Amino acid sequence: TDKNIEVLDNIQDSLGLAGRSEAIRVCLRSAETEARDRKSLVGKVEGVLIIVHDSHRAPGLDDTRHAYQELISTQIHSHLANNKCLEVFIIQGKGDDVKELLSRFQRDDKLEYVKFVQS
Repeated sequence: TDKNIEVLDNIQDSLGLAGRSEAIRVCLRSAETEARDRKSLVGKVEGVLIIVHDSHRAPGLDDTRHAYQELISTQIHSHLANNKCLEVFIIQGKGDDVKELLSRFQRDDKLEYVKFVQS
């Protein structure tokens, strides 16, 4: 789509890459690392989940948070500049459940940044 091309061009420019092909390779390596990290979430998992979103455009965030509240031991909400919000969750639970939670958040196109850091 035009939006994807715009995002790709922004990645290329911000990283100083030679072209779109190189930007795609960088994105693929990043996605590969994310997939490998996701596979390692087995057994009991603990970590920090960081989310940034537009303060008025993330209604799915609350639905997901409520659906997986047994995994969330702590949540911190902070207002950022430009009508953005930061959510920090301390997550504890079974790896498969954490994977489902992460997948659900990452599918939400209203969330601008989703990153899980395993402890």
